[in-house]
Formats: sequence, C-alpha cells, structure tokens
Amino acid sequence: MTLTVGDILAVQLSRFEENTFHWAICVPLDDKRAAKYHAKGASGHWWFEAKPVPIEHNLEALDTISSAVKIGSIKPEDATVNVFLDLFETIPMEVPDVDKPREPEFTCLVWFREAIRRLHAAKVINCPNVDDLEAECESYAKTNWAGTDGYKGYMYYVSKFST
Repeated sequence: MTLTVGDILAVQLSRFEENTFHWAICVPLDDKRAAKYHAKGASGHWWFEAKPVPIEHNLEALDTISSAVKIGSIKPEDATVNVFLDLFETIPMEVPDVDKPREPEFTCLVWFREAIRRLHAAKVINCPNVDDLEAECESYAKTNWAGTDGYKGYMYYVSKFST
C-alpha cells in the first residue's frame, strides 16, 4: 500500500504493554513520508511534537505501526508539514472538560481526541462522534498489535465514522 498525498490518517503505534497504543495524526507528503502530529510525554510532562514542524516518517517501514485509518483528505498541494500547525500547536496539554468523565489524566489519546474535534470544527473532516472513531481505530489496531506473531506491519483502513 503506498501512501496517498493529502490523506489525513489516524495512526496507532504499538506500545510495550499489550494492546496499548500511541495515537497520532499523519498527513502523507509523498509516497514514502508523512508529517506526524502528536503529543509526546515523559515523567508526566507532555508537549506537542514537534515545533515548529512535525517529524517526517516513512510510515510503511515503521515496525510498530498497528493501523493507519483514513479520516479525511486535503488537496495534495496543501499537504505540507505545516498544514495543521495552527490547529494543533495550541491544544492544551490537559484533559478538556468534555473528556474529564472518562480520562483521569492527559495522554496522547486525549490530545488525539481534541485534535479530531478541532479538525471537525474547522470543517477539515466530518467526524461528529470522536468516541465512535476512537473505538473503530482501536479495534483495527488491536487486530495488528506489534507484539503478536500475527503482526502484519502497515495496515491501511478507511474510517466509517470520519470523512
């Protein structure tokens, strides 16, 4: 599967604990590289990675990627590492009120959920229910967790809950 420039992908990367994932949003820049937007944390301190521009990755070659779910698209000519900086770099590294009943502390998933809400509010994607999208992405990722013998590497899906 080659990357499609302009796709907006919800990406889940396998972590060391079984069926746990690091959540990110990626935008392919060409057929091998993608801008990666995510929250990164260490010792309880979180930050947006990376300012001023996201890190570029070869998504298909990552050995921990569990799923890449297409959640929308932009014009290929708009696919740059800066395309979503204005929306994402201002996301507070704290649990928003809407997530407080379900999320006791800030994580990359909390950041991802808020990033999806901002993409929806800006009419970049149409995802009225972030809970449905999260459940869908997690179900795909769990079938391809990197710690199992059945791990297949890069797996691409198209969301039923976001366009």
